[in-house]
Amino acid sequence: MSTRVLLIEDNPDDVGLVERILESSDRPYVVTAVERVDESVPLLDADEVDLVLLDLGLPDSSGLESFDRLRAQAPDVPVVILTGESNLATAREAVRRGAQDYLVKGQLEGNLLIHAVRYATERHAFYQELEELSLRDPLTGLYNRRGFWLLAEQSLRLAKRNGRESVLLLADVDDLKSINDTHGHLIGDRALCAVARAFLGAMRESDIIARLAGDEFVALAVEAYPPGIPSLIRRFRESLAAESRSCEAIDRVSVSIGIAPFAPTTAPTLEELMDAADREMYQEKREGVRIEQARLDIETDDPRAET
Repeated sequence: MSTRVLLIEDNPDDVGLVERILESSDRPYVVTAVERVDESVPLLDADEVDLVLLDLGLPDSSGLESFDRLRAQAPDVPVVILTGESNLATAREAVRRGAQDYLVKGQLEGNLLIHAVRYATERHAFYQELEELSLRDPLTGLYNRRGFWLLAEQSLRLAKRNGRESVLLLADVDDLKSINDTHGHLIGDRALCAVARAFLGAMRESDIIARLAGDEFVALAVEAYPPGIPSLIRRFRESLAAESRSCEAIDRVSVSIGIAPFAPTTAPTLEELMDAADREMYQEKREGVRIEQARLDIETDDPRAET
């Protein structure tokens, strides 16, 4: 399988040199060259890049500003800096900020570039595996708070840029302490896992689901529209009712849910969405009724109702 390399370089001679060197490798590489950092955005957004070779002297940015812009745009893509400036301090700072390597064009040899590209890809994959472990909740397998925050903030930035709506759901397992005290923590853990499976069964693969801590869960329905949330909650409730049967000694597992929509025109922050959903969730708990039940009973003709 070919490695897709994005070369951000405005010198045609250097583009040709890199293409010739990578063509001589025993591994297949597909090189796409652009002259500006801005031109890389559509390719990165479309997930069409496995590795970036970045020049630090470009028409639309220079120095480590170019690297910082690229990392903000695509933090999961490994970057090798390929520049004409031999500066040890800059090289150290670039690696400190997350660059996989720092190569100087005048010192470039075939094997050096090929090895840098190969090891950057493999090393980044290894670090991603370690990072993934640090972003997961060990009990449920969902993202933990850190993982959710990283992915949700990135998703909301894209939603704002693309003019797409999203919806955040914050859920709290009802009476988990009572379940633990009465039936033991093993049954309590099974209840938490049942909620996690219900979310996975109701949401799409593109949505971001996490267990924040204790009895609290959160889900960001990516590019979903508020009119479609009632059907999503209905699916979740039905899935949870089925999953509850795996929890011995518990008649049913229930949750309280708060909902907060994200509109690109107002672009609330993730923290603001969490606060809004939290207020609604605890209002539901205080009233002892399902706030979203009213939503479930409202018929809508909105063509966007399906998430």
